[in-house]
Formats: sequence, structure tokens, C-alpha cells
Amino acid sequence: MVDTSSPLQAINKKELDLRRQVEEAHRQAEARLEAAREEAQNVITQAHQEGQAEAEAIFQQGIQEAQQQAKAIVAAAYEQAATLRTQAGPRLAEVAERIVAFVLANENSVRF
Repeated sequence: MVDTSSPLQAINKKELDLRRQVEEAHRQAEARLEAAREEAQNVITQAHQEGQAEAEAIFQQGIQEAQQQAKAIVAAAYEQAATLRTQAGPRLAEVAERIVAFVLANENSVRF
């Protein structure tokens, strides 16, 4: 059978075919675009989670360092207090005697 379609029908058929191809290309482009958006969102979400985990690790490390520094300061204070007690021990009786003597000497001058 011989195709007896007119040139106008052939043009219409070709236009329809091209429209379908353009629509399919458009659908594929939209699908690719949506997939790219989803992938970008996944990357952002993963980066956010990794950033939060890293920030938490850094924060915890800072807390541990601060606690170690506080312990070192307390230990140094106890050591200094022990040194002062050792140094003051022999003079403690002398100082107490001076305080008592001072209070007794000034007992008559203080009136309440």
C-alpha cells in the first residue's frame, strides 16, 4: 500500500513526533534535576551531621582539657598550702604568743 499522506500531514506528524521528543527530554531533564536536588540535599545533610559530630568532639576535648587544667590548679594550690604549713609550723607557736601578748597588752585600752 502506498502512503498517500499529504505533505501537510507529514509535517503535522513530524511536529507531533518532535513535540513528544521535546516532552520526553523535558521529563528526563526534570527527573535528573530532581535527582540532583535530592543528592545535594543528602550531601548537605551529611555535611551538617558530620560538622555537628566534629563540633561535639572538639567541645568534649575542650571540656576535658579544662577539667585537667582545673585539677592541675587545685593540685598546685594544695601543694602550695602544704608548703606554707610546713614553713609556718615552726613559727606558729611564736606568732600565737605574740597575738596573745598583743591582746593582753591592749586589753585595758579597749572599752566596749
